[in-house]
Amino acid sequence: MNKAVIIAGKTIPMRLKNRSELKGVFTDALLMFSFYDIEYMGVQFVVLETKTAVHLTPAQCKKLTSNLSAVLGKPCVIMFDQLASYERNRYIEQGVYFVVSGKYVFLPFFLINARDSAPINKERLQPAAQYLLLYHLQRKSLEGCTLSDMEKLLPYSYLAISRAVRQLKATYLVDVEVSNNGTKRIHFEKEGKQLWEEAEPLMQNPIKSVWYADEEVLPGVVGGINALSHYSALNPERMQTKVIYDPEFRKAKEAGALPELNILDGGTRIEVWKYPPVIEKEGGFVDRLSLVLSLREDDDPRVEKEIELMIDRLW
Repeated sequence: MNKAVIIAGKTIPMRLKNRSELKGVFTDALLMFSFYDIEYMGVQFVVLETKTAVHLTPAQCKKLTSNLSAVLGKPCVIMFDQLASYERNRYIEQGVYFVVSGKYVFLPFFLINARDSAPINKERLQPAAQYLLLYHLQRKSLEGCTLSDMEKLLPYSYLAISRAVRQLKATYLVDVEVSNNGTKRIHFEKEGKQLWEEAEPLMQNPIKSVWYADEEVLPGVVGGINALSHYSALNPERMQTKVIYDPEFRKAKEAGALPELNILDGGTRIEVWKYPPVIEKEGGFVDRLSLVLSLREDDDPRVEKEIELMIDRLW
């Protein structure tokens, strides 16, 4: 009997596979699951519906679906009636593709994650999406990378990268190409300065909060005008600006590794950033394009001129 599943608000028919189409599938899997063919957004995959009360761990499910995907030549997805949030997280961590009809999906080869109906912000890039673009523009090309490839390069989880690519696709900053086996790779239609100019209006100031300290601050890297001075002919300021990634700031603060802080004034300005501030290989300073974003509101003509020159030298 054929069934249907709801993905992203759409009812998608499923065709029950015949036994003759399951050659090579081991007997235990045949006893545990019904196998359905499904096509969505031009990609074919197989949905596994459990027939028994046997409960497999996420690690066992990952091994099983990987083996079945190799045998059937298509991604294999497990269909659940329901999943608690902690269970979803465990399956996602193991990389098990799943669907709870009409509620939740984890289908990274479609770049669909969490709730089907979650809206995509097309006005402002989330930190992970912004970091991905800045990494591509300044450090290493991500052209043709899969989500797994990027997970090895970027300081974000597979899930966060999947959401970032989904947003970048929705804002037309990247495209996603699908291979015959369902693998998705990102593609950049534009590069260099042209990509930067298109993306920059959607990018946010990386600064989450600003603090001051009278004493020298050891954690962090150099930002602000002194970072711009490093990249340009601008003279440095007497006040040092240190940049710390938000989770690292909170950790250092809890451990007592920071001096007494205030929000008014001091010898050192501390910028707490929404994403890691070191993207380029040149250590000790924030990356150039993030620096540009952090200085957006500085209306000093000298700063504006040096920023323009720094951008021009990038390409």
